[in-house]
Formats: sequence, C-alpha cells, structure tokens
Amino acid sequence: MAQSLQTAPAVAPVPATTADHARSVHPKWLMTEPLPAEEPVADPEDGTRFAGFMQLLKTAGALDRAASDALADLDLTAGAFGALLELEAVGDRGVAPSELARRLAVARRTATLYVDILARQGWADRSPHPEDRRMVLARLTPEGRALLAETGGAYKRRLATLFSDLSPLQAERLRQLLTLIATDDASIRHRD
Repeated sequence: MAQSLQTAPAVAPVPATTADHARSVHPKWLMTEPLPAEEPVADPEDGTRFAGFMQLLKTAGALDRAASDALADLDLTAGAFGALLELEAVGDRGVAPSELARRLAVARRTATLYVDILARQGWADRSPHPEDRRMVLARLTPEGRALLAETGGAYKRRLATLFSDLSPLQAERLRQLLTLIATDDASIRHRD
C-alpha cells in the first residue's frame, strides 16, 4: 500500500480565478500558490504569529459557544443574530444572500442558512429581486423588526458582557486589530 502512495501522480493545483477570490471569505484562506518544495528559512516572528492565530481560533470557538448560550432563548447562534442585525441595517430594500455573506464574512451557503433559520422563526422572509427574477432578497418581517426593537438592545448587552474584562479602550483596540486581519487589502495576502 505504501508503494501505491509513492507512485500516485502528483495533482497540480488548479489556478484560482478572480471569481474564486471574490467568493472566498478571506484571501489567505484560499491560497492558490503551491507550497514550496523547500521551506525558506523561517522568519523568527512566524512562531509568534502562529501562536496568535491559534489563540484567535480558540477564542473564536469559546466566544461562539458563550454567545450561543446568551442567545439560547432565541434559539439563535451568534452568526444568525448577526444576520438579523444586518437585515435590520439594510432596511426594507432587503439584501441578496451573496451581499449578506460579504457583510458577515461567511460563505454564501452559510448566509442562506442564517436566512432559513430567521425565516423559520418568522423574523425574515424572501422576495424576488425587483430587477432580476433569478435573485431573491431577504428582509426582516414586522415580527423581526419588533423583536429587535423590544429586545435587541438586551441581547447586544448580553453579548457585550462576554468582553466585560476589557476596558472600552481595549475592546476598541481589539476591534481595530481584528479588522486588520479581516480586510481584503494587500497586507493580508500571502507573502513570499
């Protein structure tokens, strides 16, 4: 069996198109360059960056679980609650799932799932796009608007308590640092 693994032909990576990059959540998550045959000499700061990356993953998981607990009585995840807030922000004009995905920095199928969850609860609905019948727009229903008007602030405060150990200045600095990671500018693309 080991011999068959050694003789298997190498598969060349498929070059990504501009559309592939536009669909990706984060440019670095869709690396199209093949890994070098030999690793270059490691940057001494790579270990620190990797440790930061791993801590961010752990923190994201812990925050997601804590947010799900805070939103349990709504039966929503933090992502679905974020979608609810984005639908509120776009108002009556609605938003296409692809745009919602971009706003939330998630895959389109995830944004569609969030709209499905909100629609099952009666807080969102879909309607045909007025100019392109192949597209749909998601909007808050009157029930969704009422939910946010009545309890949206309380849920935001619940989620904010997850950062209660941070001062407002620290929370703002963290937001700024995380924004540096999640933007699409050239500073976060893979560098040789």
